[in-house]
Amino acid sequence: MAGSITPTAWLEGENGETFPITGTCSVGRVASNQIVLARDNVSRRHAIVHAQEGAEYSLVDLGSSNGTYLNGRRVAQPTVLRDGDVIQISQFRLTFHAPHGTVKAPVNEDTGRATEVQIKTTPCWLLLTDIQGSTKLNQMLPADEVAVITGRWLAECKQIMEECGGTINKFLGDGFFGYWHDREKTTADVARALEAFKRMQQQAIPPFRLVLHHGKVLMGGVASLGEESLWGTEVNFVFRMEKMAGSLGELRLVSQPARELLEGMVATEEVGLHPLQGFNDTFAFFRY
Repeated sequence: MAGSITPTAWLEGENGETFPITGTCSVGRVASNQIVLARDNVSRRHAIVHAQEGAEYSLVDLGSSNGTYLNGRRVAQPTVLRDGDVIQISQFRLTFHAPHGTVKAPVNEDTGRATEVQIKTTPCWLLLTDIQGSTKLNQMLPADEVAVITGRWLAECKQIMEECGGTINKFLGDGFFGYWHDREKTTADVARALEAFKRMQQQAIPPFRLVLHHGKVLMGGVASLGEESLWGTEVNFVFRMEKMAGSLGELRLVSQPARELLEGMVATEEVGLHPLQGFNDTFAFFRY
């Protein structure tokens, strides 16, 4: 029998029913959610709990009108969950449990022993986004309105990634880190996503920055709860790249490896050679 991953976290309803969390657990009014809360003041797709590498779990409100509350406070951005946290949606209360705080290795059901988890090197497209001026936005608008704007932005980003074959690996407070495995036709999917994000940026609220890189990353090493663990030099590169893009005032930036693969699909303009913190070289970057 194939190996399985033992859940290390779950949500518990007030009636004692439990919902294991592997990958992304969606909560909402319609039957397509993993947790269905059948009330009119619950949105169709209200919120998600997202399993991230390192046994971290984030609660993300998807722009619901009536809000998602964590320990009595409305969730305004992706928030890391702790064992015993209470999530409230409408009159429903869900308690988050993660008693071990670490990821368990996959268990082979025949032997009862932990199976070896392989580390692999694979080429990926890496995308990083970040909302700009979130402090200013909080000063200009009521907190509840900011929560709705941020949540709806995240929901739209998530939809674009899913429709274009990408995966959100980790929510980062004011943004997310996503990726595509480099397979046949993936480049066209990435190009479609870039154009969709560009249209979002033209709406102006909330303003956000986007950077894209292509390179080989390391995957695996621990059980990842349905979400793959990504690390290595190229992951560090894209995070440094986002900081550099901020210093240049660029909203959309692609690295040279990404630009070469996108040639003929996405029009770009060179912004010059720039150093990145922690890298002993300068690199060409392009706006699109």
